[in-house]
Order: sequence, then structure tokens, then C-alpha cells
Amino acid sequence: MSVKKKNLDVYLEEVHKQFIAIKDDDFSRAQEVFKSVFEQIKQKMGEKCNYFKKYSSEVMYGGSVYDGTKTSKMDEFDMDIVIRLPINYDDIIMECGQPGFVRLKIGSAFDNLDKQQEWEQCHKVTREWRDTDKYLLQNKFRSWMHGIVQKALNEMNDCANVNGTTYLMKYKETGPAYTLYIRNVENDEEFKLDVDLVPVIRFMLPRWPKGYRTTNKVRPSCREWLVVPKPNKAVSGADRSRCWRLSFQKHERDILKDFHHLKKVLRLMKKLRTALKMKAIASYYIKTLFLWKVDKEDKQFWQNSVSFLFGIMLQEFHDALKQNNIPYFWNSKNNLIESLKPAQQKLYTENLKKVLDSIQANDVDKIIFAFLEPDEIEQFKISEIYQRCSMSPAAAACKPSRSSSITSSTSSQEQGNSQNSQMDDRQTVLLKSIVDKLDLLTQKLELQEQRIIKLETAYELSRKGSQKTKLEETAQVPDNMRNVNAAPQFDSDALILF
Repeated sequence: MSVKKKNLDVYLEEVHKQFIAIKDDDFSRAQEVFKSVFEQIKQKMGEKCNYFKKYSSEVMYGGSVYDGTKTSKMDEFDMDIVIRLPINYDDIIMECGQPGFVRLKIGSAFDNLDKQQEWEQCHKVTREWRDTDKYLLQNKFRSWMHGIVQKALNEMNDCANVNGTTYLMKYKETGPAYTLYIRNVENDEEFKLDVDLVPVIRFMLPRWPKGYRTTNKVRPSCREWLVVPKPNKAVSGADRSRCWRLSFQKHERDILKDFHHLKKVLRLMKKLRTALKMKAIASYYIKTLFLWKVDKEDKQFWQNSVSFLFGIMLQEFHDALKQNNIPYFWNSKNNLIESLKPAQQKLYTENLKKVLDSIQANDVDKIIFAFLEPDEIEQFKISEIYQRCSMSPAAAACKPSRSSSITSSTSSQEQGNSQNSQMDDRQTVLLKSIVDKLDLLTQKLELQEQRIIKLETAYELSRKGSQKTKLEETAQVPDNMRNVNAAPQFDSDALILF
């Protein structure tokens, strides 16, 4: 590996540290504040609606926070609120229309709810959720949820107290989602958090939407998938309210889990997207490129250096934009960027090509500065790592000596020129020494990474052996003792709050 290539890895690491990675303190405070605030809201929501109190079984992070790929600031995230329907899910007819969306039709199971004892006190709210053709309406489901949250906030006077600090709350419709805005109002460090509250319906394997792929990259324990009340903008009329978006976020999280440099490279890609102002490219589109790459490559691929992986994935991103196609991972008939405007496609492709050209030319400064906003560039230039690495030994050696640019007949001038030349030589030696030390540090880091990889491989083998033993034990359990509809067991590191 060349010196500049190694420097690129050092630079990328520094950019990630300074401008991309979420600080532990920021994450902890955001999580603490939101958990406390939402516990208060959730309690009030239960008081305002018996159905919510009985059937809101679980609340968990969604989106990039759930995946571990959130960048820069812990200032926004999605919260999925799992709402259970009071029926046997086998009675739900699932119709697959345009890729990425389904329609849910519920007949007699919902018709009979009004005959149950809990109709007036609890189930009556479901009466508005279907149309005359028995289709479950995502817009009515969302509106029901919105109404409960708004009633709860009104009861709380739009504020909550956490550890002696008062936080103001506003709840607004933002496109297909409803966003809770949380702000502090006292003499404290500014705190802003925007949370999309998303009610979802959960389905479980073995049920799976027809026409959607499965993958062996997902563990057998990963069994749940969701339908989300977000409309299909490509359709109009009655069908728009009937369409529910599919979400396989737990499967996707499982696919991207435990790959050495993958999430760091994904965060770098998202930061570059933001710096290049590619507003039409959602984070999920970039995530999808990584899902496809994991599906094609073995685990060893992600043990390459960050700079190598970044170059590969940037090329994939560029090529996808050039072809105007990022296929949906679960159904390739759905092109996620089909609606991208030609002018946007051209501009985005050209900007990515400039970065790729800089990588090809080993122009480290251009590569790094592409990630950064103007104020971030100035901040990065004064960083210790940039000051140490910005000049190569070759550049120092090529610096003209003062003895060659000044001609003098006096011995004092010649002596001065000689001293300046010696100083230049000493600077060259010093810079070379710094770069050599960086090379040695990089080698040590690579050796450490190899040790970590060996440990991860050994752990993976032992875990698979343990899973095999558990499967063999499970195989001995009689079929009538198994509960295929049991709730899933979440990993210890899953970000489930309630």
C-alpha cells in the first residue's frame, strides 16, 4: 500500500471521528430524554384510549438509529409503535400490488367485533379503519394514532419534565408521518430532537408476502416483518389509502450485522451524500446498495481497508445513478430512484465521478474535502492529523532551496544559503520520519485488525456450533409443543425501549 493510500485511511478515520460518529454523550442524553418524555406521553395515551392501552405491545427504534448507521447528530429518529389487531391474522387477506406495498382486506373477523363485550369500551375505534370493500385504510389508522398523541399532549400542556429540565413538545404532520418536536426551554445547552412516531402492524414467519425474496443471510430467529401506514405516491384514488408499505427492517439489520468495516463505510457514504447536497437520495437507497453487496460478497470482503471499501461502494453508487436504477432489495421490480429527475441524475453522477477521479489520482485532499462543508474544511485543516500529513516527503524534497534562488558574491550570503539548505534537509528528514511513523502505526493497526478478525471468526464458529446444538434439541420437541406464532426474541443489543 502506498503512503498516500495509507494517509487516506488515516484521513477517513479522522473525518469519521470529527464529523460523522455520534458522540456517546449525545446519544445517551437523547435516549434518556426521549425515553422519559415518551413514557409520560404513552401513559397519557393509554388513559385517552383503551384500545391503545391494550394493544400497543411494543415500542422500538427504527431507521438508521436501529441499524447503527446514524450520522453526525442524534437529533432525529423513527419510533415504531407496534399495534396489534384484535383478530386472528390468518383472517387478513394480503394482496400484493405495486412492489413495496400491499393491501390488507379484513372481512368477517372485523365485522364481528361489535358483538363482543369490549366493543363500546375498546374496539369501537376500529370501526373507521376499513372502507366499504373491507380494505384496511392506512390513512385512517394514522389519523387515529395522531389523535391520541395530540390528546395526550394537550393533557400535558405540551411539556414534560426530565431531571429538572422542562421540554416543550409540538406534534405536526410532516408528509406521510407525524413528527414529535422536543425542545428544551431553560438555561441549558440547546437540545433538539425530532421523532417520527410510526404505528405499525407486525406479521410473523412463516407468513411472507408473495413475490418477495428471502435470503440465507438472515438468522432463523429473525421472523418478523412490518406493514407501515405510509402511502404509495405512485397511485391515486381509493387505492392510495389502501396501500401499506412493507418494512423488513429487522431482516435488514440482521443482514448488515457483524461485518467489519461495513457500517463505517456506509456512514461515510451518507456523509458524502449530504455534503454533495444529493437531497433526492434517501439514506435507505444507500443502505440498499450495501444490502445487495453483502448478498454478493463473503464476509472476508468487508475486512479490507476502509479506503478500499469506500472506493468500491462509491463506484457502485455512481454506476447505479448512471443507470438510473437502485433495485429494491426484497423485490427488484421496484426501482427506488425511478422518479429521479434527469437533471438531478446528471448532476449527482458528475459529482460522484469527480470524487472517483480524485481516488484514482490519489488526491487525498480533494477526496476528504468532498465530504465536508466549508466550515468543516477549515476545522479539519487545523487538526493535528492534517498538519502532520498534509505534506509528503517528495513535496518537501522538491521545495527549492534558497541557495539556488539567490545569487551572491559574498561569503556571508553563501553561508546563509548553506544553512537554509541544511534546514530544508532537516525538515525533509523530519517529515519523512513522521510519515514513516504513520506507516508503522498503520501496520500495527492492520495487525490488530487481523487479530480481531481471527477472534470474530472463532466466535462465529463457536456461535454456529451452539446454534446447531439448539436446533438439534428443538428438533426433538414434539410438534404440538411448539408455538410458531410466539413473539420473537430480540437480541440483547436491539434498541427496544418499552
